[in-house]
Amino acid sequence: MANVEPLGRRPKLNDICLFVSDFEGSLRFYRERFGLTVKRLQPDERSPNYAEFDFEGTSLTLWARTGVETVLDPRHLGGQGHRFMIAVRVPAPADVDRIHRELTGRGVRCIGSPVTFPFGARASYFQDHEENIWEVFAWERGDGPGLLHP
Repeated sequence: MANVEPLGRRPKLNDICLFVSDFEGSLRFYRERFGLTVKRLQPDERSPNYAEFDFEGTSLTLWARTGVETVLDPRHLGGQGHRFMIAVRVPAPADVDRIHRELTGRGVRCIGSPVTFPFGARASYFQDHEENIWEVFAWERGDGPGLLHP
């Protein structure tokens, strides 16, 4: 095992893929409500079941569960419960408020209005078309408390 490179040494996280039940509705949501631009549609533009959005060096992807189930046994996909949150760091606390206004103005469901926590982060929380949870946050100062390796 000495020659195995751990995942922590990879140069970057390539993408976050959300398995969605309503592909067309989710695609519309990310285009219209979040204002993202589609980078790739697969298998083709007429009948896609996979979409990729460029997201500042990482990609956000949507994959229809029906498409995923042709590749992975459905028993490995589990239920529809939430076990994670996608967090987007913005430069300043004022950006959290601005983005909150923009997203709610586009009809995005806010599940946590902007708040500044005692540990120094300002954040707001949203849900996408399939109720995946997104956090938009900023540190009041620097990289926040508890940073082990600056």
